[in-house]
Amino acid sequence: MTARSPSAFERWIGRAEQLARLGRFESGIPMRDGPELAADVYLPGEVPAAGVPAIVEVTPYGKDNSVLIADDAELYQSNGYAFVAVDTRGRGKSEGEWLAFVNDPEDTHDVIEWVAAQPWCNGRVGTTGLSYMGWVQWAAASERPPHLLAMVSTSAAGRWQQEIPYTNGVFQLYFGWWCYATRRRINESAGAEVADWEEILRTLPVGALGEVIDGTGATWETVSGRDTLDDFWRQLRFDDRYDEIDVPCLHVTGWYDLEDLLGAFHHYEHMVRSSPARDSQYLLVGPWSHVKSRYPDRECGSVDFGEDAAVDMDAEHLRWFDHWLKEIPNGLEEVERVRLFEPGTNTWRSAPAWPLSRSRTSLYLGGGTLAADPPVDEAATEYRYDPLDPTPTGVDVRRYPFEDVGLDQAANESRDDVVCFTSEPLSEPFTISGWPLAELHASSDCDDTDWHVKLTDVTPDGRSLRVSQGCLRAGCRDSLEAPSPLVPGEVYRFEVELWPTHHVFLPGHRIRVTVTSSDFPWFARNLNRFGPVRDQAEPRVALNVVRHGPATASRIILPTVSGAPPQSG
Repeated sequence: MTARSPSAFERWIGRAEQLARLGRFESGIPMRDGPELAADVYLPGEVPAAGVPAIVEVTPYGKDNSVLIADDAELYQSNGYAFVAVDTRGRGKSEGEWLAFVNDPEDTHDVIEWVAAQPWCNGRVGTTGLSYMGWVQWAAASERPPHLLAMVSTSAAGRWQQEIPYTNGVFQLYFGWWCYATRRRINESAGAEVADWEEILRTLPVGALGEVIDGTGATWETVSGRDTLDDFWRQLRFDDRYDEIDVPCLHVTGWYDLEDLLGAFHHYEHMVRSSPARDSQYLLVGPWSHVKSRYPDRECGSVDFGEDAAVDMDAEHLRWFDHWLKEIPNGLEEVERVRLFEPGTNTWRSAPAWPLSRSRTSLYLGGGTLAADPPVDEAATEYRYDPLDPTPTGVDVRRYPFEDVGLDQAANESRDDVVCFTSEPLSEPFTISGWPLAELHASSDCDDTDWHVKLTDVTPDGRSLRVSQGCLRAGCRDSLEAPSPLVPGEVYRFEVELWPTHHVFLPGHRIRVTVTSSDFPWFARNLNRFGPVRDQAEPRVALNVVRHGPATASRIILPTVSGAPPQSG
């Protein structure tokens, strides 16, 4: 795998002059129901009579965005492709009303087919894009446009209500900032008109953020107000339709992506399981945050993963499209279908399939320890969770990209409302690969609360580096469609899905699991009251209890590749 300069991520900033010198023209693209979407078309220097392949990127962030569009426009234009950047409906210069997610399937389908019909295109179309621009690719693919031949999907959203805007019932408060940034046709600066997002995100009830956002259309009401997996979100999920999507895809994401890691794996796993194109699904995952999944460098979350982490992503994209759209024999067939960066050893691993694990290891929580043997005596660990003093994410909401947060959790783990369970030092490497699962037997003296679980790697120098995490609103323990309140004091079994990971715990390191009830401001605070979080304004303190015993054996279940689990102390 080719490495790129450590300064690659810095190239992501400030591209206005770059766009200005690229030749382009603007066009309107008619949609089937009447509105026109605005597009910028970048053609290579010479276009043969038969046309050239085209790469499409549909974005709510501005088709002339000097940050997200400029590099792609220059990359594809200079390598013999037509590149077409399009404003989503109701954003930028496009007509119609902006309502996030709703119109993207039909609209992006129509964009692809319009591009394929142009005289400068030879009918071979690919799509690319990060985040929302990844989601629109899957939205289009669900409509089966006949000229869509290949995709590069980077950290794409789409596992609605298990990913965003609610993660298993816990609202991602990030969407307050996002809805503000997309509240009008033209992007808003996160700090130009609103100075103190740290204070604004403390607004209660959460729904009152709508007054700050003051957006056009119903996007904020949709993402904050629809807090269950209802028919609206179900129709935007394609769980039962991947068997109709026959498109080769390079799936790219980062282990430390707080936004769309879950969506990226959702699309990949469903395509491998169901798609006629299952053999042409490739997965590339590095030690990256959300934006760095497109613009990798060697550092993430204040951890240096070495120069091999700074993959030349442009080269990856070009090899992909050259193979599928230009039919160039460039060796893609010899590339393993799965390439994963392995934190711990800080090396790349290749495999024919994901995950690499073939067994599962249970480590049991109790008395501050994480052990291979289940508990023999009944015990409990309790903590008080006060929504007015939440456990901090450590995110700087005054700057973007602010999701590249520190990986070291040691400061949070010193808090009274974060309970830690730590193994003995490992005697040999212990490798996990897959989806960890926390099984908590727990109770609260309130009728609702949240569970936030993190899996960390405790290094000999005292750092506690985040490996994976997961969260669950207690009221959603049985159903995301129909939440139900807790009976205060009653012990329930909660399954907290942790995010997919691949990691090596080295000898001398320890495995740690932490449990708490907040992760603010990335996630909104549960006020320990049952009901829609966006409507609540009166917090109360909860006494939350994690149980340990023969019948209440709280544990972490780790997808294991190799190595012995830590021994009990």
